Amino acid sequence: MKRVYMVQATNSSEGTYMLPYSTGTLVAYAWADDTIKNNYEMCGFVFRREHLESALKEIVDPDIVGFSNNLWNSNFNKALAQRIREKYPDCIIFFGGKELPLDATYLEQYPYIDYLIHLWGEVPFKKLLLALLEDHPELEKINNLSYRGSDGRCHTTRLVSELLPDFPSPYLTGVFDKLYEDNPDVYFVAGFETNRGCPFHCTYCDWDTMKDKFVEFPLEKIFAEIEWIAAHEVDYCGCFDSNFGILKRDELVADKLAEVKNRTGFPHKLQVSAAKADSEVVFRINKKLNEIGMSKGVTLSMQSLCPEALKNVDRKNISLERYSEMLVRYKAEGIPTFTDIILGLPGETYDSFCRGLCRLLEAGQHSTIFIYACNLLTNSILWRERDNERFQIKTIDIPFYQAHCNFINDEEITEYSKEIISTRTMSSEDFIRAKLFGHILQCFHCFGLLQSFAIYLQYEHEITYYDFYSGLTSWLLAHPKSVAGRIFLVIKNQLQKYAEGKPLTQYVDPIFGNITWPFEEGAYLEILLQFDRFYEEIYDYLRIYNIDPAVYGELLAYQKRIIKYPGKTEVSREFAYDFCTYFKAVFAGHSPTFTKTDCTITFRAPEVPDNWKDYSKYVVWFGRKGKGNVCTDITVAHSEH
Repeated sequence: MKRVYMVQATNSSEGTYMLPYSTGTLVAYAWADDTIKNNYEMCGFVFRREHLESALKEIVDPDIVGFSNNLWNSNFNKALAQRIREKYPDCIIFFGGKELPLDATYLEQYPYIDYLIHLWGEVPFKKLLLALLEDHPELEKINNLSYRGSDGRCHTTRLVSELLPDFPSPYLTGVFDKLYEDNPDVYFVAGFETNRGCPFHCTYCDWDTMKDKFVEFPLEKIFAEIEWIAAHEVDYCGCFDSNFGILKRDELVADKLAEVKNRTGFPHKLQVSAAKADSEVVFRINKKLNEIGMSKGVTLSMQSLCPEALKNVDRKNISLERYSEMLVRYKAEGIPTFTDIILGLPGETYDSFCRGLCRLLEAGQHSTIFIYACNLLTNSILWRERDNERFQIKTIDIPFYQAHCNFINDEEITEYSKEIISTRTMSSEDFIRAKLFGHILQCFHCFGLLQSFAIYLQYEHEITYYDFYSGLTSWLLAHPKSVAGRIFLVIKNQLQKYAEGKPLTQYVDPIFGNITWPFEEGAYLEILLQFDRFYEEIYDYLRIYNIDPAVYGELLAYQKRIIKYPGKTEVSREFAYDFCTYFKAVFAGHSPTFTKTDCTITFRAPEVPDNWKDYSKYVVWFGRKGKGNVCTDITVAHSEH
C-alpha cells in the first residue's frame, strides 16, 4: 500500500483550526474508487501551520504528499515540500489550490515538486493516483495537470472546467474521523458547499477563472453534512458558496440550519458570503438565521463607489438609494450589516475613495465597514491585465498578515501577497493617505468613539463626514503627544513601511490576549485604556466647530456612555436633550429633530465582560460585524412637569 498524506495548513486562532475541507473532498472522491482504496492508504492530514520540523514529524515514510496552496501557506508549503524531498527522495509531491499559476511555472521554479493540479482538483487527483499505478502512465490524457515529460521538459494539459454535480462528502465518508480522534483538544471550524461557481465576473476575484457553469449539489448531502457538523458540536461553521442566497433553494438550507440549531444547539454561528443580488431570499435567510442567533451579519458589499473603478473591474453596484433602504430594513429587524470596500482598484483616486467611504455613512452605514487592499490574485483577470497601460498598476510584495491569529515571534516562513500600491489615478503617497483615512474613519466612527459628534455636526452644523474626518486626520498627526495622535502616528509610520514592502509590526498587547489585531481595532482598544484622557484631549479638535457649550457637555456625556466598557453593564444619567430619540431617528433613516427636553437616558449592556481579554475577544473581535462595542439597548424616560 502506498502511503498518502495531505497538507492544508492554517494558522491557529485561540486554539481553533479549520478542518482541511479542500483536501478532504479530494480524498473522499478518490477513495470511493476500489482500485485506489486497495492500493493507497490515506495516512493523515497536516492541518496546523507550525514549525517545519514539527510538521515533518507528522509525515512518516510517505509515498505521496499533496499540498493545498493558498496565500496564507504558499511559502510554508514550499519549504515543507523541500524538506520532505530531502528526507524522502522517492516521495511524489504534488501541489494544487488557488495560489497556483495555470501553467507549469512551479515545476520550472521548484524541482522538488512533481505534479501540479489546476482548478477544481477532485477529478485530476483521482486520475493521477490511478495513472501512477501504471508502468507507463499516459499523463497527457489527464486534464488540468502539469508534469515533467521523459525528456525533462514541463507540460500542461488542456485546462477545462470539470465541476462535478456531486462527489462524496469528506464528513459523511469518515475522512475526518481519525483527525477528530487524534486531536481531542482541538476546536475545529467546519465548512460546507451547496454549489460551486459564480455568475459575476469581477476582475479582481479568482472565482471566475474558467467562467464555470453554476453547479448545485444535492440537498440531501448538504442536510446530512449539517447534521454531522452539529453532531460533532462545531461551534463555528462557514458556507463556502460564492453567493449564498442567490438560489431560492438556499432558503431551505437556512431552514435546515435553524432546525438543527434549535434541536442540538449547534452550530452556534454561521459565516457566509451573501449573494450580491438585492433579493427577498437573501433577506429572509438572514432574518431566519438572525432569529436563532446564528447570523454573523449580512454583507452589503460595494467594493467602490467610483464609477470609473467599477467599470474597470467589471462590477455593478445597487444604487445608493436602494442600499440605504436595505440598511434601514435590516436595522429594523435587528440584523447586523457590514460593507466591504477595496482600496487600490484602477480608476480610484484619493478623493473618490475617501468621499466614497463618507457617502456610505451618509447612506446610513454607521455600523461596520471593512477596507481591504486590492490583492492581485494569481488567477484573476486583473492579474492578467496588470500590464495594461491604461491602468499603470504597480504592486509590492507584502508580508501576509492575518488578523486574530496567535502571535508567533519566531515565525520561520513569511508569506507574501502581491498588493496594488499605485495606479494611474492614485500615487503610492495617496494610497497611504487613503489607507490612514480609512483606519481613522473605522476607529472613530464605526467603533463609535466620535460617532455621535460626527452625526450631530452633519445634521445640525452641516459639517460633512468627509470634512469632519479629514480635519480629525490632520489634528491627530499634528498632536503626536496626545493619546490618539501617538497611536495614529505609529500607524502612519507602519503604513509607510508597508509602502516600501517592509514587514509591518503587528499590533499585539498581552492585555488583550496573544493575538494580532487590525490597526483600527488595536487603536480602539488602546484608546479605551486611556478613555477619559482621550476625550479631554479631543476637545481641542471638537471646539473648532463651535458647538454650544451646554450641548457639548451633554453630547460628550452621551458619546462616552454609548461605548461599551469592561464591567460597565448599566448606567443612567439625566440629560437636557433627548439624544436617544435623536440618534434612533438617524439610524432608522429619518431626519432627526434636535429637542431640548429633560429626560433620563439608560444605557444597558449586561453581556459585557468585566476583563480586557474577554472584552477584546467577544465585544471587539466577535462583535465587530454587529457593532457589538456600541450600546444599542438605550431607553429614554421624559421628566414630568
